[in-house]
Amino acid sequence: MSAVTPDDLRDYLRQLPSEAAGLAPFEAAGGQGWIARSSCRPADFDALQLAVRRPPPGMSIRKFGTRSVVGRYESAESDLVLKYYYPRSLLKRLTYGLRGSRAVRSWNAGLAFSFAGIPTAIPLALLEWRSCGLLLDKSFLAVRHLPGIPLDDFARRHGDDPAKLEPLAGSLRDIFSRMALLRIAHGDLKASNIIVGDDGGVSFIDLDAATILSPESQWSAARARDIRLFRENWRDLPGAAAAFARVFD
Repeated sequence: MSAVTPDDLRDYLRQLPSEAAGLAPFEAAGGQGWIARSSCRPADFDALQLAVRRPPPGMSIRKFGTRSVVGRYESAESDLVLKYYYPRSLLKRLTYGLRGSRAVRSWNAGLAFSFAGIPTAIPLALLEWRSCGLLLDKSFLAVRHLPGIPLDDFARRHGDDPAKLEPLAGSLRDIFSRMALLRIAHGDLKASNIIVGDDGGVSFIDLDAATILSPESQWSAARARDIRLFRENWRDLPGAAAAFARVFD
């Protein structure tokens, strides 16, 4: 893909959600949403049919809370991360229904990151259930699982080996430069939200706090937060702090 410009990304975002953006309407178990046609394989679709309503048997739970449940679901031919969101208060249900939920923000950001060439977990499906047309009852998001390990775990294993960390620093510098061009901020740059793949590449997950094509003043604040959060990861890892010191230059 040639370099994506801010205008290209803006035009793409205006299409979301729509079939023009490569998405298709998706209805299952009373919910309505969208599915990524080019990314969702038949095996993925079969797995989603079993999982949209509630966490399926065999799902490996990563987070279990009152407002969300997240887990990995593996089958013979599919490997997914499933996220279930449960807004609790009436105000949250109304706000998310009108302005967009965490699942919608993650879905849109995942599609935007992918379009812009920023590595991330490929979004596959989004479903939401509503009452009275406005109140959001529940959201469901499915993305493809990214093989690899979190960057903080990688840094702990190889924190004293510049040969292992410097290639990652170069990759991060290139990605953060592309994000700056498009005024994109991740919003939650804990090292656990950056995955080092089996091929040595890096990808980003958990995008519900991301901002895209932000106004200049908002972008500056969001970028500063990304820098601060990223650097806080390495307080106890001086080798990683030195290797990653200039990734935002």
